[in-house]
Amino acid sequence: MAMLATRIGDDVLLLILNGGPANAMSSELAGDLRACLTDIPADIAAIVVSGTDGGAFCAGSDIAELDRDGPEALLNLEGAALDALAEAPVVTIAAVDGVAFGGGMELAACCDFVVAGGKARFGLPEVRLGVFPGLGAPVRVTRRIGYTRALEMMLLGSEIDAETALRWHFANFVVPAGETTREALKLARRLASGPRDAIRMIRQSMREAVGRDDAEAISSTLARAITHGESAEAEEGLRAFMARQKPDFRAARASAGSRRGRKKL
Repeated sequence: MAMLATRIGDDVLLLILNGGPANAMSSELAGDLRACLTDIPADIAAIVVSGTDGGAFCAGSDIAELDRDGPEALLNLEGAALDALAEAPVVTIAAVDGVAFGGGMELAACCDFVVAGGKARFGLPEVRLGVFPGLGAPVRVTRRIGYTRALEMMLLGSEIDAETALRWHFANFVVPAGETTREALKLARRLASGPRDAIRMIRQSMREAVGRDDAEAISSTLARAITHGESAEAEEGLRAFMARQKPDFRAARASAGSRRGRKKL
């Protein structure tokens, strides 16, 4: 397989791009990525997508395959894989420890968080080949870094380093090179230990707010907040706050699940 899937503990799924030294996005790698995201186990709370620490995250589409077979088949496969990542029902984290060019930067932009190694580089060089980044960069990258900077990257085919990616709000964190996956997994575990329903609702509300009328988006968010306020996670969070304790959301979910199970008997 061109994609290695590793389960970390009970909550986190690590997807390692394994497409060769440059991790070019071939039809095999795109198919494997989509397959890994098609049937995510219900108890997974976070997904980390990584290359090999010290190597490339993803250098973009497999140019040899594009040249050999034409763009339609590969780009459709890549687009389906990236859409599956962008629409994943759990928090997603890109661990970028090398180059993320073209489709690789677009892949990272699908994730909720980007953890960049100190030597990471991001770029959209497609214009140099007379093509354009058609896997979502005009939308997803622009939303992260803004119109002017995204236009600069796409029209000039320029690249940025990790610190610039952080300053431009494409990356959330910069960590020492070689420690990217480890730090991304730490972040994933932190998120997995939190209030999962609240995290899910925050993600859903923010995504729906993009391109929607503000009043409609805010009303929808409010309705979700009211519904969630009666959940076991919310009750545990309030209880722990009042008791000056650390909330145990995992235990609260388990207790609520057992109560629901008894009601069904």
